[in-house]
Amino acid sequence: MTGASSLPTHSSNDTNCIANSSNPTTKEHEPISQTIKRSMRELLPPNELNSNVAKFATGTLAFYTTSFLSQCIQYKLKISTGTRPTIIPIMIGATTVAMGSYMGHLSGVGLQSCWNRLQSGVDIRDVGRMGMDAVRQCVEPMKLMFRQDGSLSRSERREKREVWMHAAGVCIIGLLSYKTILRSHFSSLSPSSYTARGSFARVGLPAPPNFNYATSSQRAQLERIGRAWGCHTCGSRMLFSNVAKKDWHKPRFHGDHIPPVSVAKQINERWYRRKLGWKVSQKFYPQCRDCSNKQGGLLSKAINAGRKNLHSVGGGSESHFHGTRLRIGHMAGGIVAVTTVAQGFDGKEVVLASRERIKQLYTWAVDAGKELKGKIQSWWSFSKG
Repeated sequence: MTGASSLPTHSSNDTNCIANSSNPTTKEHEPISQTIKRSMRELLPPNELNSNVAKFATGTLAFYTTSFLSQCIQYKLKISTGTRPTIIPIMIGATTVAMGSYMGHLSGVGLQSCWNRLQSGVDIRDVGRMGMDAVRQCVEPMKLMFRQDGSLSRSERREKREVWMHAAGVCIIGLLSYKTILRSHFSSLSPSSYTARGSFARVGLPAPPNFNYATSSQRAQLERIGRAWGCHTCGSRMLFSNVAKKDWHKPRFHGDHIPPVSVAKQINERWYRRKLGWKVSQKFYPQCRDCSNKQGGLLSKAINAGRKNLHSVGGGSESHFHGTRLRIGHMAGGIVAVTTVAQGFDGKEVVLASRERIKQLYTWAVDAGKELKGKIQSWWSFSKG
């Protein structure tokens, strides 16, 4: 008994340690690249829901980046929501939406390719390269646009046509998503003028023609609109504006005349308006105190300086830059990435499958249009009969 009790014993923990020391493939001894790859596969399980969430996030980020760069360029060129003619900020905004939608599609293509290859056990160091290869396969055929059709083979001409039709379909889906689903204005992607309808304007109330201030009921309604959508110039909802002063029930927003009273009076003095009796129509929009004070300061300075075109005050270099602010319209890139990017193992399969998805969406839209047309015709014939 004494000899048996003196024999050394090993606990279960000692046994596990010995096994781990003899097995070089355990978690403690695996290479860093293998650790990262294993962690990514655990965090990103291979299901379509997770990939769609990731595509939506990257598409939204791509659209946000495109919008930011567009607004930086507009700010340098002194373009704002008050630029005349108004078609200029609208067209620039539509172009920005189209480009942001296509950037969202490309980011979705790259992410989908990386996602699939990552789930198949590819080295983590090669995932980024594969994503860029997928994007390159999507964009490379566009270079054929700058070559004459006579120098292209039949397959290259077909590839050129398919690529540009695919890009047009992506942009159209983005434009429709931005306007119909997200209910955003194209001009809202321009810097916000202090003397015109701001980038964040959603709902306005008709103002009286005698330049009177908003009534008590209108002020209450404007307060509700401002708390829901924010200041029409800067987008702030003034959530913590009254916390320091403990003025919990004090109004956060003023009823801003658009165009401002001084601007409207100057426009009404134009000779053709006086001859024809045309008066400028105004609307009330909610505006925070800071933007209201800045608007008043800019107009007072311009009036004292004898400016003849007060409408240009508050725009250009004086406008409010909001390019860093996340907007609901930026999600158009995420919607495009989810709806236009299909599944595929590698970059080439993702690109080809995405083209087929656009064709299927086009066919569905045509069939839905024909069905709607038939229903309208049958309803019209029934109502006439």
